[in-house]
Amino acid sequence: MRHYAVCLCCIFLLTLLTHTQDVKAAEPSLAEIQKLAEQGNAHAQASLGFRYSEGKGVPQDYAKALQWYQKSANQGHAEGQYNVGVAYSFGNGVQKDDFKAAQWFKKAAGQGYVAAQYNLAVAYLYGQGVPQDYFEAARWAEKAAKKGMAEAQCLLGKLYYNGHGVLRDSQKGCHLLRAAAEQEDREAIEAYNKVCSK
Repeated sequence: MRHYAVCLCCIFLLTLLTHTQDVKAAEPSLAEIQKLAEQGNAHAQASLGFRYSEGKGVPQDYAKALQWYQKSANQGHAEGQYNVGVAYSFGNGVQKDDFKAAQWFKKAAGQGYVAAQYNLAVAYLYGQGVPQDYFEAARWAEKAAKKGMAEAQCLLGKLYYNGHGVLRDSQKGCHLLRAAAEQEDREAIEAYNKVCSK
């Protein structure tokens, strides 16, 4: 359970860093974002949700963040769906609910949102909000790993190394752990050094 929370924290932070870089590149004003969000622009709604979640230009308010993420999510916006899942996963602005978190991660993951694919893999791995299912964990981790996400490569590498949800293949497991380690993923570095560098 602790590992699940740590994984989700890492993904949440990665999402925030990525989103912050996107915001810096475009740099629309808060007033512009607010106006677009109120007009129903799903991307602006997710962006405004992010600002409330992080207290960027507005007082930090998880409940308002969730309201804007929810509006975005209800329009099918993957980033909004993912962030509604994160809110339920951590209990930010809403009561913690692993089942609802997993449902929102499924929606975003189905649209190819990498962080959601990884979070869904972790949910299946530990049975958080969904029945524990190593096959599904491997399936979703592979989707995110193919897109270069180090955490997903690390998770999938461990699944291959141990034969959980996939046929055991220690060589493929080590290859994936090495790929994640090359991206400086600490967990992958430790795992690779422990089981693959012998």
